[in-house]
Amino acid sequence: LPPIEKEFVSSNNTLPWKSVNFGNYYALIIANNSYQQLPSLTTPVNDAEAIDSLLKENYGFKTTVLLNATRYQILSKLNELREKLTEKDNLLIYYAGHGELDHVNMRGHWLPVDADANNTANWISTIAISDILNTMSTKHIMVVSDSCYSGAMTRSSIARLPVLNDNQKMQWIQSMVNSRSRTVLTSGGLKPVLDNVGGKHSVFAQAFIDSLNDNKTLLEAQSLYYKVSENVVSKSANYVINQIPEYAPIRHAGHESGEFFFVPAI
Repeated sequence: LPPIEKEFVSSNNTLPWKSVNFGNYYALIIANNSYQQLPSLTTPVNDAEAIDSLLKENYGFKTTVLLNATRYQILSKLNELREKLTEKDNLLIYYAGHGELDHVNMRGHWLPVDADANNTANWISTIAISDILNTMSTKHIMVVSDSCYSGAMTRSSIARLPVLNDNQKMQWIQSMVNSRSRTVLTSGGLKPVLDNVGGKHSVFAQAFIDSLNDNKTLLEAQSLYYKVSENVVSKSANYVINQIPEYAPIRHAGHESGEFFFVPAI
């Protein structure tokens, strides 16, 4: 089981994790619907608006939203955050839009709205993103990527931890908070993923939103992944698609052994 599966309280009915200083939380939410040279998508902007409200209201994030962003706008904002954030901060980067895979180098790319299918000049490679994340002083960074071929960002899986008692949980949480992390939750592996199947949100985004909305306690990213993955696998099977989200350290981004936490604003 994941290390934090349900709420735990001390003998005097307090929440032990409330005493931990998790730092400040920031989010960069990128959503591309309207492409200049590629087919338009229907759900990313809806996804971004819902996730923006959810992160601000339920988890106290300070958010920045980029809608229908160009390559320059995306990279410029990432560089701004590199200059602004410190090791006391946490950063969530959410990307929803087209993705592409370089089958020769097995390298994934995010496609900004000014991307051309036949010219890689405006594509953003996952290597470029990883390089920026590696240079950030921010202690904990989590990328959530809802795009085709997004699994190319991962380097390996993260092992499940055994069941822990309350004291062990607190020791584990403190250890994770003090260690640098660079992880990614992807909507799938090295295959296309579902966009709109009749609702306002993609299958992955709906699972992500529902999981965070339903949560009322400290939630670490690995547990969030289990919840999202179960939902996505079940829903995608209805459309005869084998879409399996992944959660892992980001290649070459400076991950150590830390973890990203979602702290409810209670």
